[in-house]
Amino acid sequence: MGKSATNYGGLLLRGGTWHMRFIVKGQVVAESTHTSVRRDAERILAKRRAEVVQEVVLAGKKPIKLHDALDLFIKSRSHLPSHQGCEIHLRYFREAPDHYLDRITDADLQKVLQDKRDEGYAESTLKVSVSYFNAMIAHVGDMGYTVRKKMKRIKHDSGRLRWLTKDEYAALVAVLDPQLVNDPILKAQRQENFDLVKLLYETGCRYKEISAMRWNQVDLKKGTVFIKRLKGSVDGTLFMTATMKEVFARRRAMDKGDLVFGSKEGRDNEGAWVRKAVGRAKLNQSEGKVVLHTLRHSRAVHLLQAGMNLVEVQKFLGHKTIQSTMQYVHVIEDDVMRKAVRLTDGEQEPALQAEPNPATQALRLVV
Repeated sequence: MGKSATNYGGLLLRGGTWHMRFIVKGQVVAESTHTSVRRDAERILAKRRAEVVQEVVLAGKKPIKLHDALDLFIKSRSHLPSHQGCEIHLRYFREAPDHYLDRITDADLQKVLQDKRDEGYAESTLKVSVSYFNAMIAHVGDMGYTVRKKMKRIKHDSGRLRWLTKDEYAALVAVLDPQLVNDPILKAQRQENFDLVKLLYETGCRYKEISAMRWNQVDLKKGTVFIKRLKGSVDGTLFMTATMKEVFARRRAMDKGDLVFGSKEGRDNEGAWVRKAVGRAKLNQSEGKVVLHTLRHSRAVHLLQAGMNLVEVQKFLGHKTIQSTMQYVHVIEDDVMRKAVRLTDGEQEPALQAEPNPATQALRLVV
């Protein structure tokens, strides 16, 4: 190299003009940038290098960002009956960073799945979501875009769901009692979480249904609350239990905003404080992880144990089909068998003689 030439990161200054030189998979590129300004030359070099990588490495494939790829695939299925289900399952992945599709990492996608697990989504649901994601990968790849590898399929575990016994639920509520702390800030946080857990259990709602609940859904005079369901479930109005009335009245007095839980809007299910509370309550997690969604399962089980049938619990939870409610059948299997024995042996069925349970009477749906 002569004295008149200066090498700078792939750029060579020769005769007052910057020239570029780099190699991509054995292909040598040596061209003039036609500029004497180094910053301009650097931009030209970066652009040219990207073009060569596109031509040589990717064989002409185009980059596409995650959200654009999702939109493209969903639009391609707009004429199919499964279009709505596809859109619902793929919207979970919009929580991943909107990077180019070939730059999305396994860690990005696994975080999405884990967040959904923490919210109580079943493995069978996530399995379908992964299938749709992989179908999207194949579709945009066939259209000439650069894509990442497909996600590993989820092996569905058909084990029984985790729910809390009434004693376990009482223990969880007890450790969240705001009267146990003196610090004003900590007491306010504890009260917020205490009320949240109470309402999640009493209403059987999902976390996001409660965190997004507005006061125009609550009628304290009539004692009703309108539940806007997620995941394509059926909206409905519940009569308030005494506990629900107490919590709603307290929150209305504390917060004059539009939301029942203003501090929870737009936030995830805040697993940290839940894990700490579960630890303090010494709840057994060997049978399954205890998360906020466990309260919904627990409410369903307790209502079945109190005498409500599956159709009534389906209406209460807002399930669109009875198949979703059938996951709780195993809980009452033993009760059904005992009932069959009593009826076969000619014993009078106690449930027929029992007085109406006030705790379940207050949970009627307004149809």
